[in-house]
Amino acid sequence: MYGAARRRANAETALRKRVGRGFLFAGHRQMDKMYIRFSLPELYDAALLRLKAAGRFDAAKEMHARMLDEALTVHCVWAEGAELAAVTACLAPAALRGPALRIAGASLVCPAFEQIDARNVVRPILYALTLRADERPEPSVSRLLYRDLWQNAYIEAALAALRARVAARTACALSDSFGPGYYGMALLEMKKLARALDFGRIGAAVLEDGSIQPPKSCAGIFFAVRDAARMPADACRSCAGDRAGCAFCEHRRRLPSPRPATSEL
Repeated sequence: MYGAARRRANAETALRKRVGRGFLFAGHRQMDKMYIRFSLPELYDAALLRLKAAGRFDAAKEMHARMLDEALTVHCVWAEGAELAAVTACLAPAALRGPALRIAGASLVCPAFEQIDARNVVRPILYALTLRADERPEPSVSRLLYRDLWQNAYIEAALAALRARVAARTACALSDSFGPGYYGMALLEMKKLARALDFGRIGAAVLEDGSIQPPKSCAGIFFAVRDAARMPADACRSCAGDRAGCAFCEHRRRLPSPRPATSEL
């Protein structure tokens, strides 16, 4: 028994080295987690680009320049005390079974999971990200709008940074984000994600209807895969259809037929 336990420990140590220092391993019986804090200054440039795109600011136009100045003023006040926090956890590939992903004694059910060739999956990675900030009243509707644009921009920038970090550490292609409300997964499945990742540790919570508080939060699953092209069609992301309809969906029929994987992690 001692020899088997030692071999298992050595295998997990080797896996950690392959996946990347500081990244997480979660076996069938336990799930370790990594908690990450993002600083707003490190994401500022990326967030500013997203804010300009969302607001359609044209610096060459005087009115737009004044609007952007006001948005920057809002940022100086709003950003003080704002915090971005994330949690990730890496699962064993065997956690994916047909339409279900086994996590912490529960199963996340998603119709699109049945389209995923398990041999293509290196790791499923759970994540949650939240932005906490002082929601003080704003003196005008425009300032309230700019604050909302900044918050959206920072959440998007943080998610992109989180995705890049995961991709670098797994050295694999990453799928689109699966999760409650997308790919046919019920919104109430968010409660299972919350329990597995312990949303409370990053200051988030799930309401009875499955929505997350604070509102500027997101959670889901990435799949580290060998071939990103062999994942469900983009059209499946916004699908709200019944699971039984997947067998007749034209988008599913376009997915390449499974082929044996050429290597294992």
